[in-house]
Amino acid sequence: LERDMIEKALDKYRGNRRKVARILNISERTLYRKIKEYGLAE
Repeated sequence: LERDMIEKALDKYRGNRRKVARILNISERTLYRKIKEYGLAE
């Protein structure tokens, strides 16, 4: 569920991590960690 939300947001905002983190209300650092944890490509 969380992975899907992050993946969809990354697609929608064309990989703009700053915007994605803001939209999901998490820090950029947390987003980077979750991208790595879930093995998501940019």
